[in-house]
Amino acid sequence: MKRHHTRLLALAATTAALIGATTAPAATAATPPEATVAAYIYTDGTTSESLIAENADLTAPQLASGYTEAHRGWDIRLSDEDYNAGMPTQSFRAIAAHRETNASAIAGGFVSLLDGDVRDVPFAVVKLGQRYHSCSVGRPFSNTDRDKPRLWLRQTDGELHEIKGELTSWTSAMPPTSRQTVRMPTTVKVNRLTTVTQLSTYPEFAKYDGRPESGGGGYELQITQADTTYRILVAAAAASC
Repeated sequence: MKRHHTRLLALAATTAALIGATTAPAATAATPPEATVAAYIYTDGTTSESLIAENADLTAPQLASGYTEAHRGWDIRLSDEDYNAGMPTQSFRAIAAHRETNASAIAGGFVSLLDGDVRDVPFAVVKLGQRYHSCSVGRPFSNTDRDKPRLWLRQTDGELHEIKGELTSWTSAMPPTSRQTVRMPTTVKVNRLTTVTQLSTYPEFAKYDGRPESGGGGYELQITQADTTYRILVAAAAASC
């Protein structure tokens, strides 16, 4: 695989994209329709970084976080064909829309986790099913869950191999704190979040918990090295009316 420079998506000025941790206000009884999507939310328990949008479209051929201060040794890349060559394609989608009487949110796509490996092979790749959530005032909430996630991990031969059965296994990866550290045994697990209560553990989605007509979901990558667990919520979406 060839080396490619990290490219950050330039969002239009009208896109309400937020990068960084946010604290959501408490939900109220008479909340107007609302929708939120997250390309990713990274956290190590103390530090958090995110790319989220409300009433906006983050859909793109490629999104890349880059090697940032929050995770200097990892690059979170969504639907990057350069690193998903030969795998089933699925463009990254993340759209949130709300009006006076309705709201909808959809998210899905690939995510590749890079750690500066000299062969440019990600240590983990996940294909995410698309999820669609929609509602109209006075009508039941609708959730559509398409496809099941698939996980590939870099093994000792330096190549990606698909994990069959339960989506959890181990590989060897650099820690996220530095690009100069020796590889460590790394467990990668994919958690499917299917309710707003599960999403509410992330502050960006906490406001949806408890709203009667609400729904949401996403995929949480639970990555453990030694005694530290890192979490990356990807392709998450929620809406309420």
